[in-house]
Amino acid sequence: MNLPKQSLASIVAALTLASAVLAGDEGPLPEFELQGVAVHPKDLEYTPTGDLIHPTIVKTEGRVKDALGKFYLYYAPHKHVAISMAYSNSMEGPWTEYPKNPVVQGPSAPDIRWIPEQGKYFMWGHRKNSQTELWTSEDGIRFEHHSVSVTASGIGTRNATYSRTYEYRLKKYGSKYVMVYSGFLEDRGIRCVWLAHSKDAVKWTQLKTPLVEPVEGENNDCYGPSLLQWEGKNFLVYQDHTTWRGGNLKYVELDENLNAVGAGGKRHVLIDPPAGPPLNDRLRGTEFYREGDTLYLFSSASRSPRLLVYATAKIDADR
Repeated sequence: MNLPKQSLASIVAALTLASAVLAGDEGPLPEFELQGVAVHPKDLEYTPTGDLIHPTIVKTEGRVKDALGKFYLYYAPHKHVAISMAYSNSMEGPWTEYPKNPVVQGPSAPDIRWIPEQGKYFMWGHRKNSQTELWTSEDGIRFEHHSVSVTASGIGTRNATYSRTYEYRLKKYGSKYVMVYSGFLEDRGIRCVWLAHSKDAVKWTQLKTPLVEPVEGENNDCYGPSLLQWEGKNFLVYQDHTTWRGGNLKYVELDENLNAVGAGGKRHVLIDPPAGPPLNDRLRGTEFYREGDTLYLFSSASRSPRLLVYATAKIDADR
């Protein structure tokens, strides 16, 4: 089914704001303008829990024969139920629900990348909080379970979830891919971002110390990470815990070895979400995509229900 796109005008009216530019601080990343709701659970045929989290998008051009659209958008409920897909010819939608959802039974929090040397899509997700697992697919619809990628026991945490994987070469490890993910340290009562690296995106080495820890004002949690490269620099974007299971989007600069720049890293607020709809003071599980002179931000937002929203930032096409 075609999913209606909530207009910017209606969002501005709902928020009673003169501008839909999302408030952050004057850090190095650009300001984003809220564009609307990408997918709302009320518009779906298959929505087993009535909430959506952790959006991830892949391109199909040159990869999938007779693809349903140029882009496939994946999402899941918070609970370990299933991963579903919608498709579109534009990042801005409208998104059409895949009629045979779900595409994978069991896991939540999908993250999907095209791995060119394998000629396949790799999908990471978790069926239980203690590990992140891998599924593979040639067409983005039929997935097969492959292996376990990272585990909580590998780093001494309660969980190892909400991962994002990127092609990024860490010279000191001879690796081609990195994974950022969330893990809770029970002895310290904090949720941190962790790093793993791999030469083939299949076998992973987990670093034993957190990549980024929460700072004062984040309520002991920084999680739901993504890695954004901007103007030749690396930034880890994450959410804090200033509201129910989420809150502000924040970021910290990383050096070429993916260590936080400075003592613990200076934190910036990318978005302090407004209290009104559709964000309702809460963002979680954000990812970024670039098309031409536009940088797209997709994220889960709100609660009861949790829905998918997107924002954009205009950038120099030469950057």
